[in-house]
Amino acid sequence: MRYILDASFFFGEYPFCGEFATTPEVVAELRDVTSKMRFEVMQSRGLVISDPEPAAVTNVRDAAKRSGDLRVLSETDISVIALGLSLSGTVVSDDFAVQNVCRHLKIPVQNMMQKKATRRIWKKICSGCGAEIPAEDLECPICGSPPVKRGTEKRK
Repeated sequence: MRYILDASFFFGEYPFCGEFATTPEVVAELRDVTSKMRFEVMQSRGLVISDPEPAAVTNVRDAAKRSGDLRVLSETDISVIALGLSLSGTVVSDDFAVQNVCRHLKIPVQNMMQKKATRRIWKKICSGCGAEIPAEDLECPICGSPPVKRGTEKRK
């Protein structure tokens, strides 16, 4: 099995076997000695460092925009998801936003320590009347109350 690793993989020791890949953006995030050493060990065992296909990056941004996760994803997160899409691999991440976008794109996800995230679509809901508010509006067009973000579970 092919696994696409985010930076959090290198912060601990996890029992995975298979082929491994990550992005240059992930490598740049590894700053402490322990994670750099784990990276070097993984690289000596065949870890591939690769950039995702540009079309995959575009698809990830579009999916993240639709799911409401784009505002919380870093460029590194986007690169990891896009590499998962490019290489048809399983993304290994504990980041709920990364997991959510992967699920929207039907990319397999493996968590390490956290429980798996539920697939959600984030919407702005009026705190006063409960109406759904368009993303660009700062207040409810019906009653003028401020919006709150709510995640709605998306069924398969």
